[in-house]
Amino acid sequence: MKRKNVNVIELRRNQLTRAAYKVVSRKGYYNFTVRDIAKEAGLSTGLVHYYFKNKDDLLVSVLRVMNENLRSYLAKALEQIEDPKEKIIIFMDEAFHLVEREKEYFHVLIDFWTQINHNERMRKANIKLYQSYRAECAKIIQEGISKNVFNNVDVQYTATMIVAFVQGLIIQYIIDNEAFDYTEYSKKMKSQIVDNLMK
Repeated sequence: MKRKNVNVIELRRNQLTRAAYKVVSRKGYYNFTVRDIAKEAGLSTGLVHYYFKNKDDLLVSVLRVMNENLRSYLAKALEQIEDPKEKIIIFMDEAFHLVEREKEYFHVLIDFWTQINHNERMRKANIKLYQSYRAECAKIIQEGISKNVFNNVDVQYTATMIVAFVQGLIIQYIIDNEAFDYTEYSKKMKSQIVDNLMK
């Protein structure tokens, strides 16, 4: 019986988190209500308050789920790959393809960034998100160095640079999608990064 309750709680929390993700992507961080989320989820506002203490609690859950989804996509894409060069390309591909696969993702993320100076929980959640990106990238770079495939680079710096390049391009594209050919630029960026890494 207890297990069933845990499953229902998890199911409801996931349902509300997905609804919050959709609502924030449409309305923005500042312009939504708990009622909007309840309506999107097909549940009562009372249930939203039952499963989450407040809006911040719900939004931190949204960031956590976004992070888990990214890691899951990447793990699935990398599971059969041995070559570090292929792995770093897949890492970048997964990030670049987010624009098509999860259109709302960066709109939500940018909205969350606006909170980092005002909301300590949101700042910490964003820190964890970026630590996770850098750690995944650094692991691939370290493997490439260990296998003598990549140059002996500063792993943390290089991982930070790759994440900055990829996200910087994506943000510019989201802001002005007619400024450049996104597919062409992402391809050039991948080639340049790989060329700099390879021995």
